[in-house]
Amino acid sequence: MTISKKRKLREPIAGFLHYSDRVTWKLGGIFQHVCNFCLLVMLLLTSVTIIGRLFGYSAYWIWPWTMVFFVWLSFFGFFAIFIRLKDIRIDFVAKMMGNFLLTATRIISNFTAFALTGVILKTGPLVFATSSGVVDGAILPGGNELFRQALSIPLFLSVFLIFLSSIIDTLKMAFGFPENKPEQN
Repeated sequence: MTISKKRKLREPIAGFLHYSDRVTWKLGGIFQHVCNFCLLVMLLLTSVTIIGRLFGYSAYWIWPWTMVFFVWLSFFGFFAIFIRLKDIRIDFVAKMMGNFLLTATRIISNFTAFALTGVILKTGPLVFATSSGVVDGAILPGGNELFRQALSIPLFLSVFLIFLSSIIDTLKMAFGFPENKPEQN
């Protein structure tokens, strides 16, 4: 295969990788906003509980919904933290060892993510099958209670997106593209 043919083959793949990377980065931002919304709802519900006590008001449904939003906050946060590179990293140690170790940590990180997310995704059908019943007290507008499976949906969505992001980053590395950098605030 000539160099020009390789270049023609590489360009659409490179474009797709950049596009996929931008989409997952933007999804991470959306997930971050969802986490902020969950936290805001939790704070509002807790405030209602505290202020309501002063006036003798108590609502049975507040605590279960606070718990639901906490679980959703945690699960949506998995992907937001992963893709926006806000997790705990030891890059400073790898940087002291040079480019080889930086590349090695990238490979190890991606393959660890493949393994862990693969196991979690494989258990998904079992988790949904055994998550029967409702979340007691998490009352919906129609009077029904929230199904327990609703707690796991954000987890499996985040895990799937982490798996996909690891594939994208591994392909980026194979094509010689640099690793994403965390946003500086």
